[in-house]
Amino acid sequence: MLRSVGYGPKLLRDFNELNLLRYIKEYGPLSRAELAKAYKISKATVSEIVAMLLESSFVKEIGRGETGKLGGRRPILLEFNRRAGYSIGVEIKRNHARVALTDLDANIIDKSMIRFKSGTALENVLDQVIEQIENLKETNWAADAIPMGIGVSIPGLIDYTKGCISESDTLKNWEDVPIKQRLMDALQIDTFIENDVKAMTLGEFHFGHGRNYKNLVYLWTGDGLGAGIVINGQLYRGVSASSGEVGFYELGYYIRSAEEFALLFNGQTNFAQILSEQGLVAAAVRGVKSNIDTCLSEREVTLDSILSAAEQNDTFSLELISQYAGLIGILSINLINTLNPEILIIGSEHVSKTPLLIKLIREKVKKDQLHIPIKSVDIEAASLNEYAGILGSAALVLDDIFYNSQLNLRRYRRLFKA
Repeated sequence: MLRSVGYGPKLLRDFNELNLLRYIKEYGPLSRAELAKAYKISKATVSEIVAMLLESSFVKEIGRGETGKLGGRRPILLEFNRRAGYSIGVEIKRNHARVALTDLDANIIDKSMIRFKSGTALENVLDQVIEQIENLKETNWAADAIPMGIGVSIPGLIDYTKGCISESDTLKNWEDVPIKQRLMDALQIDTFIENDVKAMTLGEFHFGHGRNYKNLVYLWTGDGLGAGIVINGQLYRGVSASSGEVGFYELGYYIRSAEEFALLFNGQTNFAQILSEQGLVAAAVRGVKSNIDTCLSEREVTLDSILSAAEQNDTFSLELISQYAGLIGILSINLINTLNPEILIIGSEHVSKTPLLIKLIREKVKKDQLHIPIKSVDIEAASLNEYAGILGSAALVLDDIFYNSQLNLRRYRRLFKA
């Protein structure tokens, strides 16, 4: 039921209104009678709320449905209007940024890419991001559409109060730059900032393989390594917003000997160093230089060429990938044993593009994992791939209005009742 003890009349009305909007968004098209039945409130109350939603343009009438078993007039159907507003997702990496404009269902309407040299001042990057956002808005959206907000994902630990990176292992010169305030001042739109892996986790949770689960772990490998955690439908950040920094796990605790992962191991001390894309390519180059028997060429060693060679049964590449999957498997086992999730999602473009990798990871986990946890967890490759970051950033904007179990009535009033 919608009603809640302790709410005054106005607050209760807004509470009911937002809940009905969420219900129409998830289950529509629906008639007013179906809404009244679903929430056990009077048709008059539903009609009053629907009238306000129609006026705000976030719900629209789309024609008539079928008559019931007893006949009578065909009911008017209501549908969520996903084009009534928009969300902007921004993903910033060390040498590029993606900007996307999405509708209220997080469908990408248009997107752009910004490239810059590593070491570029973040202020200069933000200037380019602002320019791209303004271009996307101008060319793609109606003037009366409501800007729901801007979500920004970026590597590093986040200071949510200041809206900046508080600490980054690789982006030291970007620390303490007021990202949130800079964008809000320039664009006059609510802005949210989040760690890149946590944002990707939200994207996969709402729009990818995690959407039917309440408890998940998202393990990402790319130019770094990290994990995102969702517990009971809520993104878990930890007391200092540093949860999921699994890249700093020390290898010595998990590898019995260097020979166990001889092709990969080259003095690395933590998982991020050995499991990054750069680490895998460097291992392949070392092998080629040692004149090992392989179809790889030193000049052409890339992530794609390694994966392609492995799938063609190149012995060296296959062993390299097997060791790589074995290490991800060890990390996965520890995450499963610690957090006991319903699903573990492995996020990286090379895992998604290479069925062999996820197969080897599953085999490692199944071989060494405790019986009860492995029986309860699904292990999947991420489904959003290169869009995980910008969709996760868009999800930051949409989360507390449309998805989060804790309704943000203050923000709802400001956006929808302006």
